[in-house]
Amino acid sequence: LRTLPRLLHAGGRIAITAYERKPWTKLYAKYWLRPFTKRMKKEKLLSSIERTMPVLFPITNVLFQAPFMRRFFTFAIPVANYVTEPALTRRQRYNWAVLDTFDMLSPQYDLPHTQAEVEQALSEAGITNLKRMSNSGLTIVGEKS
Repeated sequence: LRTLPRLLHAGGRIAITAYERKPWTKLYAKYWLRPFTKRMKKEKLLSSIERTMPVLFPITNVLFQAPFMRRFFTFAIPVANYVTEPALTRRQRYNWAVLDTFDMLSPQYDLPHTQAEVEQALSEAGITNLKRMSNSGLTIVGEKS
């Protein structure tokens, strides 16, 4: 966060998207599994996900659509299944589920930040006019003074 602004000319704009840290972030199921999955060979992890997804995908199809429990299940089950994406075919969602579940469980490093931390780092690096975008996630834009 502090290094990227050095590449900008005065008046240049920057956009940063970071994983957002909230008080409950580290309770998310992926953080419980990741100490094990990040040490696996990536090929073995992907193979494991591909073998289990035929069972996990239909289960999460149902649970992730439960009106009052959706947030709990998506928090407690470390599988990416975008049941709320009507433009995707079932096959597209399935493929996306495999890839994003791998992406969820494989990172060696994942350091979520608060909005204040991102803004402070960018501000200290000379970025002004900071604004948080309204998209999901933590996206901050600004410009180099």
